[in-house]
Order: sequence, then C-alpha cells, then structure tokens
Amino acid sequence: MVRKIAVIATEFLEEFICKTLDELNLGFTYRIFTYHTFQDLKEIYKDITEEYDGILTSGSFPAHMIKLYYPREERPICFFNTDESAMYRLLLILLQRNRELDFDRVYADIIQMFGGDLKAFAEGKENMPDISELSEEEFSLERMLHLEQEQYEKHLELWREGKTDLSITRFSSIVLRLREAGVNVYFPYPGRSYIREVCGNLLQKIDKKELEEHQPGIVIIKIAASEKGFSQELDLNYVRLESLMTEFLKEWMMDYSIKRYHYGMEIVTSRKVILEWTEDMTEDRVGVYLKSKKTGWGFSIGYGLGMGLAQTRMNALSACHEAELRKNVSYLMSEREELIGPLGQNAEFILKVENSAGPEIQSSLSPLTLKKVFAAMDAAPKKGITAQELAFRLGVTKRSANRMLAALEKEGVLQVAYKKRTTSRGRPESVFVRL
Repeated sequence: MVRKIAVIATEFLEEFICKTLDELNLGFTYRIFTYHTFQDLKEIYKDITEEYDGILTSGSFPAHMIKLYYPREERPICFFNTDESAMYRLLLILLQRNRELDFDRVYADIIQMFGGDLKAFAEGKENMPDISELSEEEFSLERMLHLEQEQYEKHLELWREGKTDLSITRFSSIVLRLREAGVNVYFPYPGRSYIREVCGNLLQKIDKKELEEHQPGIVIIKIAASEKGFSQELDLNYVRLESLMTEFLKEWMMDYSIKRYHYGMEIVTSRKVILEWTEDMTEDRVGVYLKSKKTGWGFSIGYGLGMGLAQTRMNALSACHEAELRKNVSYLMSEREELIGPLGQNAEFILKVENSAGPEIQSSLSPLTLKKVFAAMDAAPKKGITAQELAFRLGVTKRSANRMLAALEKEGVLQVAYKKRTTSRGRPESVFVRL
C-alpha cells in the first residue's frame, strides 16, 4: 500500500524538499503545504484531509505548533531539524571561503538562542542543543507565535549595529526577509541520509498505528447480583443491559459483537474504539452512560487491550475483577498488562505487572496471571490449592483454573502434592503446590 504524506514547509524550502524526496524515491506520495510564519499553521492544517497517513514537517517547531493547536491529532508526525552534520558542513564551507572567519562575529540562532557558544561547538567542545522534544511549559503557544519575529529582529539588530559579519538561522521562514534587509544569512540544509532516516521512521510509525488500530479491544460489564440472589432477576437485568448497550453502540460507526457469558456481558471491538471510550485510558464513557440510565443495579466494567484476542479477553477479565472488588467502578488493563483506574476518578497506574514469580520461570501464562495464581496459593492453607479453590479466588471458571494449573504443572512450576475430596460425591481433586 502506497502511503500518502503531507509535508509542511516554508516556501523557501519547497524546492529543496521536492528535489530531495524525488531523488530518494522512498515509495510514498506527498504534497507540500507551504507556510510563511508559524501563525499560518493553524489554517494550513485544516487542508490536510484524512486521506493523508502521516505528516512530515521541516523542523520540530512546526510539529510542536500542530500539537499545540490540535492536541487530538492521532496521525504520526515526524520532522527533520538542522542536525549537527548539516551545521558542521555549513561551517566548513564558510571557513573554506574565509579562513579568518571570526566566530565571535557570527550569530547562529540554532545554538546561541539556547545559551550555547558557536566557537565551542565548532571546536567540538559543545553539542548542538537538542530541540527534538519541546515542552509546552517552555514553548507555549504564545511564545511560539512570536519566536520567529523575535529571531528576525535579533539577526537584523546585530547586523545593523555592525556586531556580526554573517548570520546562520534554523528558521527558514525568515531567510528571505533577512536577505531582503541586506543581512548576509545562511541556512544549514539537512542531509539526504538524515531525511531518509526521518521518512523511514514516519513510515514505521504509520504501519505501527495501523496495526494497533486493528488490534482487538474488549469491554466486560458484570452486573452485581441482588442480595436475594434471584437468578431470574439477574437474567432480566442482563437483557436490559444488552438493550442499553445496543442503543449506545448505534452512536458509533464501528464493527462489534456483543454477547453474554457466565462472567458478564462482553463487547468485542477494536483498540481504537476502547481508547476513544476511555479518552486515552482516563475516562469511562460506558460507565457514565449506564449510570445516566438509572437502572438501579450496580455493575463493574473492565476494559482490555492486547496483542491478540486471548490476551485482550484475559486483560478485560482482570480489569473487571479488580473493578468488582472495589464496586461500581471501571478499570483498564493495557497490552503491557498495566492496570489503570479507577477510570474517571483521577485514573492512575495501579500496577505494572512484572514476573514476580522470578526471572527463572518461563511460562505460557501472562505475568499477571502468574502473579494472581501465586497470590492465591500463598493465601491458601499449606500453600496448596485445587482448581475449584483457584477458580473461586480468581473469579474464573473451574475449567480456566484447570488449564492454568495444568500448564504450570507441565512447565515444571507446580506439582500435585496429594488429592483430597471437596464434596461427598465425585472424584477427589488434585492439590497443587510450588516446586
């Protein structure tokens, strides 16, 4: 599939970028959207329709501006700055032209506006300032809107006062204006290999985003049983829940399946939808919707993300189980098995699961499942547990508990210590202990 890239750059760089991208022939199509100043970016962005898979900007400042103006932009954005190689190439050219070049009479905003020293950089004593990541605190929208003009005036002032023999700027938007004012100004063009690397990173991010959007997402809603424990009443509540959720889902243009299981109502959709419902793992739109219906019954909601359907379902079950313990709240478990919640209530990372069983244990079970199995065993008498007891403690079916124990036995993590009867009928159950 041929990707389509929107390139945002100044008119000064348009010809250079077109020539470079055409010569590199990186396998994507592109269109250049030109701007004069950072203030133009807000309107220019509106012309970048959904047909574009990603955005490439000529500098981290324009990319930062887009994020400030449109913080919910989800398409990958990459940029190419003036890198150190480009700066050294330009300085070498200038020194070849003038062996007596005095760095004290050169203003290079790319270095000096951040407190650096051009001579120290040229001698290899300082690195070029890293502006690949710009904080909103230091580079607010208000500051960004005036940054170009401030640097233009700085270059012009130093030149007119006779304090500089030449200027070097990373702001391609002010090059032509400075030249028109008579300033001897240079722009350090980024190298081809650097641009190729940036474009490659952008294409990788686009592929990753597309893959993530097709990953599954699951929501499990479990209705709290009434104190009287009437199964018929619970069944009716689930019928009502399915009707309510079907109504809710009609508002979203998406594919989904909804079905009731023994563990609750399960909605299978995509990762993208889950992130929208939770507003990037912070809020709980499903819970807010159900509470607005004033059903009168309590419920727990677990959102799950994962690399495959099995992991996603297990994570949703774990999140729902945590929500059930805390009553009438919602949790989310990510594909990295990070538990986040309660959603909508200053959600935070509650648990980042690591293999607490020890690095020597290699298991087909997830680290979270291992953690829960061992926690259940530690709480059991004599540190031994049956499938029935494990199912009760983890809130899963006995069949699932049997599978977990069988897997750990096969992998040499557990062993059967003895058998015991838990009922007066049927076969005795195996009691598992850790090796």
